[in-house]
Amino acid sequence: MLHKSKAWCLSLAVILLLSVVLSACGGSSDSSSATGANGELAPVELVFYNYATPMKGQERVMQAINKYLKEKINATVKVVTMEGSDFETKVPVMLASGQPMDIVFTSSWTNNYLSNVSKQAFTPLSSLMDKYGQDLKKTIPDTLWKGMTVKNEIYAVPSYKEVGHQVGVLMRKDMVEKYKIDTNSIKSWKDMEPILKTVHEKDPSILPLDGSEGMYRSIPVQHMSGDWNLPGVINVGDQPYYKRSDDKIFDQYETPEFKEFVETAYRWNQAGYTPKDVEYQSEGDWKAGKVFAGSLLYAPNYVYKRSAQLGYPLVYQNLGKGVIETSDVQGGGFAIPRSSKNPERAMMFLNLLYTDPVLANMFVHGIEGQDYVKVDKTFIKPAEGVDPLNPDYDYGYGWMWGNVNIFYYDQSYPKDTLEQFKVFEDNNTPSPALGFNFDTTPVQTQIAAINNVISQFYPPLVRGTVNPDQYLPMFIQKLKDAGVDELISEMQSQYDQWKSEQTKS
Repeated sequence: MLHKSKAWCLSLAVILLLSVVLSACGGSSDSSSATGANGELAPVELVFYNYATPMKGQERVMQAINKYLKEKINATVKVVTMEGSDFETKVPVMLASGQPMDIVFTSSWTNNYLSNVSKQAFTPLSSLMDKYGQDLKKTIPDTLWKGMTVKNEIYAVPSYKEVGHQVGVLMRKDMVEKYKIDTNSIKSWKDMEPILKTVHEKDPSILPLDGSEGMYRSIPVQHMSGDWNLPGVINVGDQPYYKRSDDKIFDQYETPEFKEFVETAYRWNQAGYTPKDVEYQSEGDWKAGKVFAGSLLYAPNYVYKRSAQLGYPLVYQNLGKGVIETSDVQGGGFAIPRSSKNPERAMMFLNLLYTDPVLANMFVHGIEGQDYVKVDKTFIKPAEGVDPLNPDYDYGYGWMWGNVNIFYYDQSYPKDTLEQFKVFEDNNTPSPALGFNFDTTPVQTQIAAINNVISQFYPPLVRGTVNPDQYLPMFIQKLKDAGVDELISEMQSQYDQWKSEQTKS
């Protein structure tokens, strides 16, 4: 159950791009789109494409949001929510065609941020922020702005959430206690095998693990392209899983360690510990209590939120060391497409979203009194009559909506929730390549061919649904045929240049 927040989510291709002026790459810079003849803001409707699960109460909540926005910036927002493959496949096509839209979610794992920047699909934001987003600019830490910067320009407002990522395992607390599982003994994905065996043997009606792919994500590396699937990584931390001690970039798929993992994933799948269907979706079985464990891209205290969603307690155990890599900073954000006819008003909206608790919490939790009630100034609980397992409105994407420091939290969260975000960040290891942006332009042909190979071979291999003795050699050879060596060479050349520039500065 790899949650893509960061925040599980994971497809960057970080690039260097020549600076372009707002009038060339952005939407209209004509102030008439922001103000009427009398100098007052003219009414506009902003079209907002977001990665989220549509909720039953969305239209009702949006009516309240738009009433509030009319009072603040004389605008309304039409939010179009999509998720999964729909968002990943449809939105980039809309952006490429120039379909009018004013705000769009972008990240390192869907609607790839830097790929869109390279295609000049997004408006440069620096000038807009100086005029219409000054509060927003001051609210977000410099580290996050740095991670979103491409050739001295910013093209999306990053989600202000946890910094870095840790991957761990989420387990049903009742079963952990029932089978006397020592969670502290789980130090890596390898330690899960005897636990999965115990659960499978003693309770065969329960799926021991909802998928093995997330376990693979626990290995601490920086993905040099920003895309978590593309070949090309370096080690992070002083005890790397991959047996390399320098900062040379390598193809993670052509290593003994990757071979060991896919062999284990296949063994687990054959034993019945993981789903047989490579397209398996776990949420229904989690809600029905039919799953024991799943991997989790962790955010501080998310376990409490997830427990409240499912209606039974969970426990979390981190697998290995947390990492801060460039793609973590770009794990979520909002861009203003160059096709926007209202870039100024879109920036005004984003400025409010990140700084106005009333607006932010309507997006996250809905309407006070109907969807939730306050316990105190920071914590809330479901309103009377609201089923927490099936709410009419309450997104599990709280991290996505801007600024975690102004959100309300469910009463199940600890009182030191915000402090734990700081602890989380401090305990993650920064990558030596943090801030490195890979320019994909010289190897776009190779990347397209490599992605085709990955889409065919990677999912079944890491999910254990095919025999690696047969499929892994084919995968490696087809990657070579697609140009993986040229990709790695280009990455290394750019990385060496980047390091020399850091030394000079």
